[in-house]
Amino acid sequence: MERRRYLAALGGSVATLVGGTAAANATRVDITLDGRLHRADGDPAATTKTVTDSAVEYDPDSGRVRTDHGTEPFDAWARRTAIEHAAETVLSVVDRRLDEDLSGVGRGIRSLLFGLVVTVDHTVTRNRDGEVVGEPTVPMEQLLATAPRTMRATVELDGRSLERPVPVGVGHSETQYL
Repeated sequence: MERRRYLAALGGSVATLVGGTAAANATRVDITLDGRLHRADGDPAATTKTVTDSAVEYDPDSGRVRTDHGTEPFDAWARRTAIEHAAETVLSVVDRRLDEDLSGVGRGIRSLLFGLVVTVDHTVTRNRDGEVVGEPTVPMEQLLATAPRTMRATVELDGRSLERPVPVGVGHSETQYL
């Protein structure tokens, strides 16, 4: 009887942990917990990258992709390529939505608790005296409202494809010359 109770409790604990992790991953609460990022509020966007580079080859027999850096399973290669492509295109999405000059805003990829996120970076630069010498043309609040909440990135190579939702976080930082 004790064994059954123990196994039931263990099963319930595992189910709770898995359910909690799945819920946190879906909401990406780790972006908010980071302290430097806010979850973007704009409508989701989609992007597709069809790889035609002759230096990238797919072997259907092994299910692996060969590049100048070695070989790896298609899914691993495509997931990495999808997030890179999402980061490369997120600013053009924001630029189109704003319909005005977007300058002084950067982009990147950050690793958080539940995985990688694309970042839209709002950075103010100050000189040694603390005077602003560079700032984005768009206020932080407007970036938050305009940047896509999620970039749905699809990667295609030799008839195979993989689609990956990539969350987007918007961060603000200030730098000063020494």
